[in-house]
Amino acid sequence: MSFNVFVPGITEAQLGMLDESAESCDVVFHPLLSFDRLVVAEEINMRQLLHDAREQLSAFDGRIDAIIPHWDFPTSVLVPILAADLGLRAPTLDSVLRCEHKYWSRVEQRDCIPQVVPAFDLVDPFDDLAEQKISLAYPFWLKPVKSHSSTLGFRINDAESFKEALALVRDKIGDIADAFDEVLDTVDFPSHIRRASSTMCVAEELLVGHEFALEGYATQGEVVIYGVLDIDLDEQTHSLTSLIYPASNTPARVEEEAVDATRQFLSHIGFSDGCFNAEFIWDREHDRLRLIEVNTRISQAHTDLFLKVDGAPNHLTALNVALGRQPNFPFRKGDFSVAGMYYLTTTKEGVVRTVPSQADIDSLRKEFPQTRVNLAVKPGDVLCEMAHQDQYRYRLADLWIGAQSVEQLQEVYEKCVTHLRCEIDDPSEQEETNGTHCEVSVCN
Repeated sequence: MSFNVFVPGITEAQLGMLDESAESCDVVFHPLLSFDRLVVAEEINMRQLLHDAREQLSAFDGRIDAIIPHWDFPTSVLVPILAADLGLRAPTLDSVLRCEHKYWSRVEQRDCIPQVVPAFDLVDPFDDLAEQKISLAYPFWLKPVKSHSSTLGFRINDAESFKEALALVRDKIGDIADAFDEVLDTVDFPSHIRRASSTMCVAEELLVGHEFALEGYATQGEVVIYGVLDIDLDEQTHSLTSLIYPASNTPARVEEEAVDATRQFLSHIGFSDGCFNAEFIWDREHDRLRLIEVNTRISQAHTDLFLKVDGAPNHLTALNVALGRQPNFPFRKGDFSVAGMYYLTTTKEGVVRTVPSQADIDSLRKEFPQTRVNLAVKPGDVLCEMAHQDQYRYRLADLWIGAQSVEQLQEVYEKCVTHLRCEIDDPSEQEETNGTHCEVSVCN
């Protein structure tokens, strides 16, 4: 008897990556709605997405065992709604929103784990006196109450940059806020949170230090962590350069403090029967831990890392949780001792002229087996017109590689980069630039 599992927005490449593991575990993964509609669409129509998802599920000729999210909003809130429709095991929409709504989440965190919560303020970007009402000192982060992929996330250094950021937020915040407000209208939440509509922003103290992520699940009264990843940051820009699994730069006692805080928070908001990943920053100099955010899903960006090191995708853990079974995730059964994901980006604006060919990628995979490349651009793309980019870089490609040591991983990465050149025409300077430097904002 095969289990039928729907994954919203899953791509053909991701389905192919899961095939071997799925067959051995008697699982059939099915796409639900498209990647284009759920991930890269500039406009989100929640009513239409829910209608179409329900139609697709209703037309399925077979038993539906689980729906697993591995993308951010709107997928993260579609899944608990659809699961409730079908009587499937999943976190409640209320508990998911207490993580998804950045201001609500900070208030809940402050109530139960204040020792790891950064200072924050609610900001109305449409208030001409907004700057006067901020209690935080410069610099700080400004981000919408709801966004994804670091969209409209700004580092604010002074009054001028605050003014410039607010202008951009006012122009673009409705792209996601309107859809998120539709979901918020379906649940009851405290009056002091209700004033923080989706057109509001959160200002937070600037966090510095070593970043890492916990991936785990909550079920049957337990919160279990099955993976810890190091997140390398650029020292000057505080931008993310790579994800490395398993973590080797995070002290055990710091991991334990983060795990304890995560358990307290998830228990406090009633999150259960689902998977999550929690991001933290540890300031070595002051020995201070801060929670960045908790995401109510597995991360598709982590899947290949778990496959390379542990020998199984995190989707199988999500399936077991959805079935009410205690997950038995394998430990270090993969082909590599360490794996990394790298974002290949550029900070220059321009038009994409060339990207790596399939022959280039095949040559790379021949030299470094199991390397995976996901191109995010194609010739002719205008970088500044790409949807859902953060404010500090344009994503060109994602790279997943494995090795037997951290040192070897770095060597392989550097060799891979030489094969993955994107040529960008700068319309103002008429010169080329290669987007091979990883710059991903730490703001989420």
